[in-house]
Amino acid sequence: MIYDNVKHPKHYLLSDGTEVKDHINSIVGDMLGRSAWKAANVIKYVARADKKNGLEDLKKCREYVDMLIADKETANDTKVHRVQHKHA
Repeated sequence: MIYDNVKHPKHYLLSDGTEVKDHINSIVGDMLGRSAWKAANVIKYVARADKKNGLEDLKKCREYVDMLIADKETANDTKVHRVQHKHA
């Protein structure tokens, strides 16, 4: 694979040859709005920590985890359900 810091950064490449972005949607796809964005950032920072900014990336990850926890505590909710729309 040809590395490109914009399209295919080396620090997002996984050992199986895929990139972190290839997996994020399948992991957070059923989450809603800001929760999905925050969870995607958790995945991104954990995945790249050993390849880019180490401890700094793990601290960024923790910030997003703390935000997700705060959202759940504020909503007094432990699970978010996606509304299913019936098609006529």
